[in-house]
Amino acid sequence: MTPEQLAAQLRCPSGDDGAQVADNMNQHNQPIIAASYQALTPSDGDHIVEIGPGTAGHLPDLLAMADDLHYTGLDLSQDMVAQAQQHHGHLERVHFVAGDLHDAPLPPNSADHVVAINVVYFWNPLLPALNAIRKLLRPGGQLCLGLRDRNSMATLPVFRHGFLTYNGPDLQQALKTAGFVDVRQQIIPEQSINVMGQVMHKTGLVITALNPEVKP
Repeated sequence: MTPEQLAAQLRCPSGDDGAQVADNMNQHNQPIIAASYQALTPSDGDHIVEIGPGTAGHLPDLLAMADDLHYTGLDLSQDMVAQAQQHHGHLERVHFVAGDLHDAPLPPNSADHVVAINVVYFWNPLLPALNAIRKLLRPGGQLCLGLRDRNSMATLPVFRHGFLTYNGPDLQQALKTAGFVDVRQQIIPEQSINVMGQVMHKTGLVITALNPEVKP
């Protein structure tokens, strides 16, 4: 695949190439996925919405964090939804739906937590996407964004095709502008082999924020 083709598959995986990209993402993104899930701190019975889960390869780790969790995976890719359902359809209280964040087929104020890992790059413009997430979250609900920082993504041609990158403080400020409160950042140092077979020293970021209890 060319860098442009790979970028398109990372945004919305499809077909055989998309399946391979999804498998690679499950493997190479493990540190940032684990750190993002740990930041959620769910309580028993909570409803978690994950945006762009792909095949949700690490879902069992998330479900083990509390009892009776309800999980919904929202993905742009019909192919990823079908594969995720094939892998995890036997699990109770787990659902996958195809759709766009801006027109999500989910009830407003229904999520205790929203998590999105390595997908914030595609939210252009950013503010409407953050507003859509606030609509999904209950008052006091938590958003968790997992991503690589701008410097970690600067060396590969694939990230020059439709990716918005962040250095951390800029994304924190955007969350505050969107009305989120208690915005916090955790830095995750990583060393891994990327989807193109190159060793990378990267900086992962996990940024959490709360939907205010009372709208300003």
